[in-house]
Amino acid sequence: LISSFKLGNAIKNGISVTILGAPNVGKSTLLNCLLNEEKAIVSDIAGTTRDAIEDEINIEGFKFRFIDTAGLRETKDKIEKLGIKKSIEKAQIANIVIFIIDPNNDIEIQLKRLSKVKKHITGELLVAINKIDLNLETQNIYQNAIFVSAKKSLGLNRLKEKLLELVKKEEFSSNTTIITNLRHYEELKLTFDEIKIISDGLKNGLSGELMSINIRQALFHLGSITGEVTTDTLLGNIFGKFCIGK
Repeated sequence: LISSFKLGNAIKNGISVTILGAPNVGKSTLLNCLLNEEKAIVSDIAGTTRDAIEDEINIEGFKFRFIDTAGLRETKDKIEKLGIKKSIEKAQIANIVIFIIDPNNDIEIQLKRLSKVKKHITGELLVAINKIDLNLETQNIYQNAIFVSAKKSLGLNRLKEKLLELVKKEEFSSNTTIITNLRHYEELKLTFDEIKIISDGLKNGLSGELMSINIRQALFHLGSITGEVTTDTLLGNIFGKFCIGK
């Protein structure tokens, strides 16, 4: 149940997908193509995107929040530097990062930049080779990469399929319980902590009287989820977050 919260929270609030890459690799074009609208400015001038641009679409019932970011490169422009810093920050908290490579530019530099970015990524990484409509040599650039043309809308179905695979959709059936509530997640973690103490106590031969406190605490935390236990804190939480009057 605890491990299901990461997916449950993503499903509830939207699965965040950060689009990274060097300037002019097609990040904004890909975003516009996925959204089917001109959300981001597309230009041949490098560094057009200075701030993160976000929007969301629904793919087979899953809400994905796509984030277009400033191109990753060395620059002396203070505003652009801030944009690049924000790009890395968005990658750190994203559920999925799409790193776009343009085979028309220096691939070695892009792969080195990808290697640096990997250290900051905590979610899933998906590498996309863009501009396949130009018939460039792309097959051996990066293992398990997908191939797209944001400009010609090629490979988008495969990209969407891969995104769904990364959220492990097939692992959860309609009968699977998924935690989406942060309070439930925190109470379950507290319950699990008490259970670990009880388990260690049993292994070490501690008396039941000593462990009864932990058993009671575990039941208390579970009871706060099922409604068997009501505390002033819980009531405050309910009245603070829900409009009881309606």
